[in-house]
Amino acid sequence: MTNKIIQSNSKISIVVDVIFVKEDIYYVAYCPALELSAYADSIEKAKIAFNKELDIFLEETKKHCTFEKYLLKHGWRLQQIPEINYEPPVLSIRKLSTLLKSSESVLHQEVNIPMC
Repeated sequence: MTNKIIQSNSKISIVVDVIFVKEDIYYVAYCPALELSAYADSIEKAKIAFNKELDIFLEETKKHCTFEKYLLKHGWRLQQIPEINYEPPVLSIRKLSTLLKSSESVLHQEVNIPMC
């Protein structure tokens, strides 16, 4: 998994993995690091649906200034000294293995962290 932080002077971004799994006739796009998912009848449509869900999620957490609280609640660690660093939760080997065995593909998605 390639979850990581990208920092610059103007923004903080995180890169998270989005795993695509076929379930019956649908493709599910699932991001374990953010616990977000979406589905559609093709991988391309699932990517689009996931991006829409991600946009709504970021918009709502920015509006309510709850993004950092959400990350911490879902197992992320925040280090503030010597510089800000977000560390994603570590998946159990069993969960990670199960997800990757059944995955159709994995996308590395960059997410800009909303600042309040």
